[in-house]
Amino acid sequence: MAVVSRRGVRSPISMDCVLATADDLDGTTDNTQAYDVTNCDRVVIAQINNGTLGTAGIDVIEVSHDGGDTWAADDTLLAVNSNDATGAVIALAALNAAGVEPTDVALFKSGPYSGTTAIRCGRKTTTTTGTTWVTGAPTVKAWIIGGSAPAGAGSTLA
Repeated sequence: MAVVSRRGVRSPISMDCVLATADDLDGTTDNTQAYDVTNCDRVVIAQINNGTLGTAGIDVIEVSHDGGDTWAADDTLLAVNSNDATGAVIALAALNAAGVEPTDVALFKSGPYSGTTAIRCGRKTTTTTGTTWVTGAPTVKAWIIGGSAPAGAGSTLA
């Protein structure tokens, strides 16, 4: 029996990359949860409500084009069911905030990215427009599609 080819040569998909951990109130800024998405076609992002419900907090998808030194809100972030050409970019790249977390999961997409690019989820009040969570927080995961997507898990910057 022939081996089934499960990975596309044109657009490989990484394993899940954890951008933010459930109940981690202020996330990380040390690049241990920041991933290289250089020249990728798309990133699919899931905000998964598997932590304690939060009373305040906002997750923001951030990108860096200088190896993780400076970060800005991702200006390509769309809801997953948005039209790629005409869909409205999500303001300030803010995922659902505390009190309006998804019942189960909310899906988003971002990219494509040309050149050196990294992605992370900002949860700390001092970064872009993210806001530190007060009580619980959801998990945020990403899947890198195409470009230099790794065969396994994504490559962190740290």
